[in-house]
Amino acid sequence: MQNNMNNNTGKNARQRVQGVTNQLQSSVNELNQAMSSVEKPQNRQKIQNTLNSVNSALKSANDTLSNYQE
Repeated sequence: MQNNMNNNTGKNARQRVQGVTNQLQSSVNELNQAMSSVEKPQNRQKIQNTLNSVNSALKSANDTLSNYQE
């Protein structure tokens, strides 16, 4: 995953939110991979809780983009 944190010059607000949605989607993908390899039930639950939170944040970011007014 490319880190764009130091390359923010010239980006408008919508582009920044799009960048966040991309990062959140990458996080969802990584967490899903973690779910497929976790062994202990307590760790599985912690990862699932994190996945739920990230999915919620991703939905919010996507809603922001969908309703963004230029």
